[in-house]
Amino acid sequence: MKIVYCIDSIAGIGGIQRVTVSKANALSSVPGYTVWIVVADNSGESCFPLSGSVHFMDLAVNYYEDDWKSKLYVLKGIIYKRRIHRKRLSTALKTIQPDVVVSVGQSEKFFLPFIRGRWKTVREFHFTRNYRQMQAHSAFYRLLAWFGDQADSLVLRKYDRIVVLTQEDKDSHWRSSDKVIVIPNPIELPPEEKLSDTRRLRVISVGRLTYQKNYASLIRSYAEVAGRFPDWELDIFGDGEEMASLSRLVADLHCQDRVFLRGATKDVWPELSQSSLFVMSSRFEGFSMALLEAMSCGLPVVSYACPCGPKDIIREGIDGYLVPPGDESMLADRLFRLIEDDDLRKRMSLAARERVNDFLLEKVIKMWMNLFDRL
Repeated sequence: MKIVYCIDSIAGIGGIQRVTVSKANALSSVPGYTVWIVVADNSGESCFPLSGSVHFMDLAVNYYEDDWKSKLYVLKGIIYKRRIHRKRLSTALKTIQPDVVVSVGQSEKFFLPFIRGRWKTVREFHFTRNYRQMQAHSAFYRLLAWFGDQADSLVLRKYDRIVVLTQEDKDSHWRSSDKVIVIPNPIELPPEEKLSDTRRLRVISVGRLTYQKNYASLIRSYAEVAGRFPDWELDIFGDGEEMASLSRLVADLHCQDRVFLRGATKDVWPELSQSSLFVMSSRFEGFSMALLEAMSCGLPVVSYACPCGPKDIIREGIDGYLVPPGDESMLADRLFRLIEDDDLRKRMSLAARERVNDFLLEKVIKMWMNLFDRL
């Protein structure tokens, strides 16, 4: 069986890239499976090791090379370069002649089902269904989100299957569609030496410093924790456009010696293993691999119950706490509980490690293989 994954790039260090490479590597080792990853733009080396048995193709569309110039260039990338992308992807697929093509990227999803061929098409959603509106916080981007949603609605009906990551998302946005199935993202367990003993006086969060991740809310909440537990620190790993504003907020709250913006890291496992708690303050997610990776290292988690992901992963009071989105006082309170109680922290650590067994790579790959077989 020939499977093609279409994605923007695998050069970034995001969760979508990591998961796509992980699934492609696993499927390529299955007898009878041949796997391609076809990217639109891969300037730079892959941040995740790609198996030698996975075929790789870069279409060199380079959508984002001019985005920094003006919003006009953003529109140019959407309109002009998408035609180039469609032509090159069409040529690639007709050469490969796959059985199934999986859309993971942000551009080919609009035209993939209209490329004629005998293959079946699958659309992966890595965010909640209404993610465009949730991340649009200016008039320009709300307009783009509206057009994107309208175009998406016309295209989605053309896909053979749609895969979402959480039951919450399916129940909220896809209840009337019989094409939609739930397959979560997979996790690979870290080696034993990467497990946390939960004794380090450190809270950690991992993610890009963007509007979606809502780190200003986390920092304000942690200011309460810092005043009560001055020996503990919060380390945030990630880069992004809010670095400067978040640094100013840390200074305004006089937390420079308790809250640290550490920048991005290509190897998060050592940082997780040297922490005792994981916290997430996102406005929305699709699933949150960072959350699952933290739990695989044995970290209890405290998270806003944002759509979608945390409620499908965290078992309230067993391996973590779910907090109403934006409730900074409750977020701080749940951190208080886990910091104060060593035994509670240890129990939740063991429960977190047990929970991730439901998302192991081998289990998730079997779900994908069942889908491919049915198609």
